[in-house]
Amino acid sequence: MPRKSLLVLGAAAALAGCATKPVVKDTTPLRPTAVIEKHVTSNGIRGFVPFETNETDYVRANMLRDDSTFKGTGTFTRFLLGSHNGTKIYRLDRRLLWTLNTDKQEYTECPLRGCPRPEAPAGKPQPAPRQQPQAAHERGCTMRVAHSSVSVAPTGKTQNINGFNTEEYKVAWVIALRDNRRRTSTSRLDVDIWTTPLTRDMRDAMDMDAEYRRAFAADTREPGAQHPELLPKQAAQLIMSYLGAALHAHDYKKFFNTNGKLRRIKGHPIRTTLTWDISGNACEPEKKPQQAEARTSRTPTSVSGLVDMFTERETRKAAEQSGKEPLLSFTVEVRQMKVAPLHDSVFAVPADYKRVQPE
Repeated sequence: MPRKSLLVLGAAAALAGCATKPVVKDTTPLRPTAVIEKHVTSNGIRGFVPFETNETDYVRANMLRDDSTFKGTGTFTRFLLGSHNGTKIYRLDRRLLWTLNTDKQEYTECPLRGCPRPEAPAGKPQPAPRQQPQAAHERGCTMRVAHSSVSVAPTGKTQNINGFNTEEYKVAWVIALRDNRRRTSTSRLDVDIWTTPLTRDMRDAMDMDAEYRRAFAADTREPGAQHPELLPKQAAQLIMSYLGAALHAHDYKKFFNTNGKLRRIKGHPIRTTLTWDISGNACEPEKKPQQAEARTSRTPTSVSGLVDMFTERETRKAAEQSGKEPLLSFTVEVRQMKVAPLHDSVFAVPADYKRVQPE
């Protein structure tokens, strides 16, 4: 082979070697770690911001790594939010929160409860945070829980889900709400739950996760969950957000009180699918057609105005179809729950990441 060709081949091999990073052996200690992976899908309230997420938590008594992916599933949500990955590492032993940007190989460092937001430049208006849609309610009107009934029944059906042998339970949860003018609305929550008997490995993972949650709550003084264990937390938050201030403050706990009937469900939930709807006229405001006409004829004057108008249109379209579809549908599924020996490096920032300031 000519000398020139040998030189070219040698240079190409050298460049290929430089482009490939050498594999560095992880010598950090291996320790028992809970691994809990969940997949969540939701149509959003009235079709507002439907999404799909996958969350994997790696947990020890005083540290947590949360790897998550988010994907907007509606036409508007895919356009506005797209999809993204995120990693957060909570270190109670160091009282720090690291947020990793894996695409840019950067990270931020904050206190456990997060960094304070930087002050906005003087005179620069800040956009209002986008919120889930709320029901239109008469100003000053509040609803109270008048009656609540929960029925729980096993169906006898079985299914293997993600390697877990499960059995099905059906829950029908009806809540009657009454306002101060004695108008009524009915909230109906139908839940389909597939559960599996707890194994020793699953119980150890849950215990490790619970130990961390208690330590985090004590360290940050954050209140515990106010929703039943078998009802997904995110779903409960969406329901409460939609009802807003119209539900009397003293009735928030009462709204989710099942009187212990969910204890009839045996085993640990692997897949929970719920649908929620509300009907009636409690706290319903008087309709003013002229206001609706003025709103639909508004012309956007900025990009944010265009986004708001598009959001209104999509939400209104979903509302028109609410007779066919539930106000909210939500599914959470456990992909894995176990204890595995993992390296300490799982809970550390990679050495080649650059620290940046929080935005």
